[in-house]
Amino acid sequence: MAFNDYAFLGIIKRANALVSGDRMLEGIRNKKVYLVLLSNDASLRSQKVIRDKCSFYGIPLLDDLDGQLLHANINQTAIAIGITNIDMANKVLKESR
Repeated sequence: MAFNDYAFLGIIKRANALVSGDRMLEGIRNKKVYLVLLSNDASLRSQKVIRDKCSFYGIPLLDDLDGQLLHANINQTAIAIGITNIDMANKVLKESR
């Protein structure tokens, strides 16, 4: 899937609807994360863990995102981020198709 609206991630961050790291994994388990964005510079092990969790819990995943653009727009060094607002997650999914 292609994702081109990296600027929208800044809006999502300002809305406090992004999580990363352990909070993201916990949100996936609790079904509070509605979409996961995975950077292309993540290690193979990290990619596998995140893909497996998303697959198991039925969370949509956009992978192979440009890591530098992702980091620049959210001002974090996360390899994967989760969107916790369902409307914003749906907009990102719609834009990526």
